[in-house]
Amino acid sequence: MCGLGCIKFFNIALCLTGIALSAYAYYVEFKYHESEEYVPACDISEDISCSVVFTSEWGTGFGLVSKYLGSDHPLNKPNSLYGIAFYSLMLLLSLINRKFIARIQTMLSVGSLVVSCYLGYILYFILKDLCVVCVATYAVNFLLFTFSVCKGRNIPAKVVTKYGYYIPKTNTPLNNNADFKKFI
Repeated sequence: MCGLGCIKFFNIALCLTGIALSAYAYYVEFKYHESEEYVPACDISEDISCSVVFTSEWGTGFGLVSKYLGSDHPLNKPNSLYGIAFYSLMLLLSLINRKFIARIQTMLSVGSLVVSCYLGYILYFILKDLCVVCVATYAVNFLLFTFSVCKGRNIPAKVVTKYGYYIPKTNTPLNNNADFKKFI
């Protein structure tokens, strides 16, 4: 697909997009609680409204924290703040090209896909609403997962002998000593 530089660029762009979407969601929720008359740009119609989603019981703590730990618990924050923290962490991890970091990014991306499916189910089947910002966030999560997997596949594994030397892998087989000399 792409090289590591291209993958790093897309990961950074997607993380910045996720931070921007989460910051906008937090701004909408803050302004809506400040003034009930506030109408955000993402409220297109009665069935396509992001303010309904952000101000619902599932808009804070994923709808689970207040249910199990109480509404005054410190973890009962708007989902958008969790999004900002997640995308900031992914942004930092995107800057490092190591196999172990790529695995962590992939696992975090799988977790974000699970949360996206959960919130998407609530959005469509329980709230019976369509949130443009939410759907864009789900798309960013899916693309981050895709590029995290690509990053993990494109980082070469280092082969170290017992003497501590790095031996690069090649796609062409080395048949004899002359091929090895050409390789060096």
